[in-house]
Amino acid sequence: MGLDSAPHRVPRIGLCLPYEGSATAQDIVDVAQAAEAGGLDSVWVGDHVAFPVEFTSQNPTMADGKYPYPTDNPRLEALTTLAYVAGATSNIKLLVNACVLPQRNPVIVGKAVATLDFLSGGRVIFGVTLGWLREEFDALGADYGRRRQLLEDGIEILRTLWEQDQPSYEGETYSFLPLNMRPKPVQSPVPIFVGGHSRPALRRAAAMGDGWLASRMTPAILGDYVSFLREERKHSPRADQPFTVATTCPAAVGSHNPNVLDVTNQDATLSTLAALGEAGADLINMVVGSYDPAETREAAEALGQYCGPDC
Repeated sequence: MGLDSAPHRVPRIGLCLPYEGSATAQDIVDVAQAAEAGGLDSVWVGDHVAFPVEFTSQNPTMADGKYPYPTDNPRLEALTTLAYVAGATSNIKLLVNACVLPQRNPVIVGKAVATLDFLSGGRVIFGVTLGWLREEFDALGADYGRRRQLLEDGIEILRTLWEQDQPSYEGETYSFLPLNMRPKPVQSPVPIFVGGHSRPALRRAAAMGDGWLASRMTPAILGDYVSFLREERKHSPRADQPFTVATTCPAAVGSHNPNVLDVTNQDATLSTLAALGEAGADLINMVVGSYDPAETREAAEALGQYCGPDC
């Protein structure tokens, strides 16, 4: 699966926490603990600091360009939420899908992620993405026009901070003299997954990432993207490093919507997992679109039956 030619096996399963909507702190913990008890690979959270009340930016992950959830929903901050979950769990991985890195100072981000990895015992997977919501960049005083360079420099800076004893950096968007920044993450390296569906985004993921974050793809379309990634990865300085293909899948408990997977339907779920796995997915993040804590916990419990010894 993924970018290698290993025989097919069932993809690992993750679950998006109900970080958006009405969930309480205890709800978040309950879902995370149910996911861990069921043997799921990871719990995930998304990243938006604030939605402007009015905006015209188009969401590139949706065919109609719209953000699929109410923009006035309460939304928990990603790293804070995962730090809270880390203290209530033992081994499940903690994934950000995905931090809009160009909106933030990468040294501060590097410190926060290193701290989370240290405190969690090495469980962080850090997703990064370019960002699409210009109005959010404006509200944060971030440079939307330079976000591509900011993202690529930011990835380099994160690796430098985490892997060098006294890191320093000189680049187009940032520079700093040698720093003492400890503790280092437990993992070396901390996996960085790169999001985006454009050809430049795929090349960035293949060249700089430890994985690629896809969103809402059919197996046929995912397979085409994986083929492109496989060829691009051959030319990467990280070509000899592991690479994970991760994708999201809309899910529900008891849904009759043909575009949403009912995770209590064993035949449909196994078929979907197999098809996405054959297309190249290593990790599938189930996203319960209602963000209802009770439904998400039910989904966590149901998904456990699909987690075999290879998950």
